[in-house]
Amino acid sequence: MPRHQTHTGDGTISRKLLHPCAVLLMMILVVSCSSPQPPASKETVHELSWSRIALPESVAASSLAAASGNLLVGGRASADGDHPVLFSVDTSGTPRPVSLHPISPYAKVADLASLAARDDDVVALGTAHGGAHANFRWTVWAGSSQRLNEYPQTFETFGGQSAGGLLDIVSTSDGPAIAGTWAARAGGLDAAVWLPKGRKWLREESAGTALANTKQIQVAPRAASGAGSAMIISGSVITFGDGAEQRAAVWIWPNRSSAWMLQQLPEAGTHSEALSSACAQTCWVSGHADDTLALWSFDPGHAAGTAARDSTLPSLQIDTDGPGPRTIMSGDRPGVVFSHAGSTRLLMSDSHSGWQTFTAPDGSVLDAATVGERLYAIIRAGDGVGLWTADLR
Repeated sequence: MPRHQTHTGDGTISRKLLHPCAVLLMMILVVSCSSPQPPASKETVHELSWSRIALPESVAASSLAAASGNLLVGGRASADGDHPVLFSVDTSGTPRPVSLHPISPYAKVADLASLAARDDDVVALGTAHGGAHANFRWTVWAGSSQRLNEYPQTFETFGGQSAGGLLDIVSTSDGPAIAGTWAARAGGLDAAVWLPKGRKWLREESAGTALANTKQIQVAPRAASGAGSAMIISGSVITFGDGAEQRAAVWIWPNRSSAWMLQQLPEAGTHSEALSSACAQTCWVSGHADDTLALWSFDPGHAAGTAARDSTLPSLQIDTDGPGPRTIMSGDRPGVVFSHAGSTRLLMSDSHSGWQTFTAPDGSVLDAATVGERLYAIIRAGDGVGLWTADLR
């Protein structure tokens, strides 16, 4: 609140003409008006009942996916030495261990950092640090919600001097795919995609596609998801006009026989990123624009010209140096789970009352997913990493 002062007509306060009680009253009024007051919140936050799902004490959850009506939870456990873990959580909230069969040394100590499922076909990416430079060592897994097997790849599949990093494994009706980055011919890192051929994974050529850097655009992919036959990579592009500008973008592959399409997202401010997407009939991608939460929608089959930023979303600050928001779908309703300064919130779209804000456990959201009308979220807080759930009905 701006500071206020009470003056006489000549600009001075005449204390000798005032009764001492009046002077005291004036001092109280001046102090109360001068003290900064916290701004009133313009956004109503509704209470949402959350419960914690008990995983074994040594388990740190990392990734979520829905499979055949249940939730899959991937991560790593530290009991008896680091090792990967995968759980299937049923509607009662009871976690059941899924049998894992690692073969390579790095798979035996991997964190299952990315999961994807289509019906009961499950794929996963594992990661562990290793080698002289402690780089990421990636492992690929496939199977079902009953058993997951590692299929070892050659070192050069995801590693070597040209390697960038891997982002996510996704499932589409055309099969699974992996998104990441790889050294560009002209320098820097292109976005890259790997597809399976039998049990081996082969990298597709990025040069000459929308995944590659150009003299005008430098690509910066951050995450990937699947939607029907489409694969979607979200991130940003850096353009060089009057100055370098980072702008939220999505790359869309409608199906394996089509070309990649780059869609720079509209009303993206001067510094923005797209970080997480989810789809029903329409696809929604969340991220940030000029340090505030942002949400865009687009048609995955006809991306060009269909993207729009949701102008009705409340203007809320968001952490821009963490894992980022997670886009969810409850039926055809989009939602976003996001964190800022140690607090986590859920925004859900309601056809009658617009966007509604709900409470969530404190901490930083790492992943979120829905199974039917139930929401699950992995949230990291001071007491470790927890798996939480809430009913969205």
